[in-house]
Amino acid sequence: MRKLLVLAGLSSSLLTAQQLPSVSVEEVAQRIAAKDTAIVLLDVRTPAEHAAGAPPGSVLIPVQELPERLSELKPFQGKQLIVYCRSGNRSARATALLREHGFNAWNMSGGILEWQRKGYPLAPPRR
Repeated sequence: MRKLLVLAGLSSSLLTAQQLPSVSVEEVAQRIAAKDTAIVLLDVRTPAEHAAGAPPGSVLIPVQELPERLSELKPFQGKQLIVYCRSGNRSARATALLREHGFNAWNMSGGILEWQRKGYPLAPPRR
């Protein structure tokens, strides 16, 4: 029953997806290159997707686990969370949820697919 409630909460967040703040992959790549410490990249894909590569320095919390793992993001409360997934759908749901909980979360438009289309590097996952 609890999982149903969590999924229902995520799907209700989807209703505001068009109103969410977003950031382009170009801006994210520029901020990574500038070693901008005011951002944290949050990967909400599955562990298998993340293991295939991710933008440098990203943190993995799969979207299905996000409601139970919000406390892990508390140290980043004062930073801009840039949330991404494969194409932008899961990250939009996650961004809405994070914003509902007071985080400065932004959706990375186009997700990893756009990141790769633009030729930006993927790093191996952090251990």
